[in-house]
Amino acid sequence: MAALRTVLGIAVVGLLVWQLSNIGWREVISEMPKTPWFYVTVAVMYVTLPIFETGIYGTFFSAPRRALFSVFVRKKVLNSDLVGYSGDVFVLFWLKERLNLTEGKVLRFMVDNGITSSLGAFSATGILFGILLTTGSIRIGDFIGDNDPMLILGAILLAAVLIAVAYRFRRTIFSLSGKAVLGIYLAHFIRFMLNFAMQITQWWVVLPDMPFHVWGTMLAIVTISNRLPFVPARDLLAASLILGMPGVGESSGPAIAAMLTTRIVLDRILNLGLFVPLSLSDRKKSDTQST
Repeated sequence: MAALRTVLGIAVVGLLVWQLSNIGWREVISEMPKTPWFYVTVAVMYVTLPIFETGIYGTFFSAPRRALFSVFVRKKVLNSDLVGYSGDVFVLFWLKERLNLTEGKVLRFMVDNGITSSLGAFSATGILFGILLTTGSIRIGDFIGDNDPMLILGAILLAAVLIAVAYRFRRTIFSLSGKAVLGIYLAHFIRFMLNFAMQITQWWVVLPDMPFHVWGTMLAIVTISNRLPFVPARDLLAASLILGMPGVGESSGPAIAAMLTTRIVLDRILNLGLFVPLSLSDRKKSDTQST
């Protein structure tokens, strides 16, 4: 599995480099976003997941919110840049060791949270696709070819059925109470909807004259790519797919490519810039408490 992920990662990076080369590196660099609002949205979207996870876990575990935020930033880095779910393993052992909890208790909560997060993602994505389809803000042919759009509607219906089944058998599936599961679900649902809105805003502030169906199709590609399990460099894969869209022509190609690559580079810089100092600070506090 590790070897396959490495090969896939190299292939995705190679494809993106090739596409950017075809567009022109000089044009891409010259088209880097100038508006400061683009960089504001990058920062907000980066911390959204750690903030929501801090709030969720802080409700059920007695740990300082600052320490939890540090943990979930590092979880985000590990999951995106190392191996999928490696960040979750890190959180499991951190909570177990720092809060003196049993591994079973922490694991049961993490499983409940993970399932509920997936349900929130499915329902938010279903609503997103429903809005994009009914408003004509998405061109299905841009990413599924000439297949029947009913495939997408069928996927939305399947997601709704899965959510209904999970709620019906919640006492069997979840260890938490129904009220707690509902609260966590709503938190994740709001997080995904907020992220969708912020993503559209991030692109719009850079290219406000671009037809909205382009943003809708791009958002659909990013959303589907992010749901693919065990796929490395999902942001690079999404960028490659977007740059291959029919709607990305010679006039808008460099600007869209610059916008996507700038976001990818900034995320990597934030990952490196935060992971190391947060890890060192956490270890220092741990050593202080143990002496």
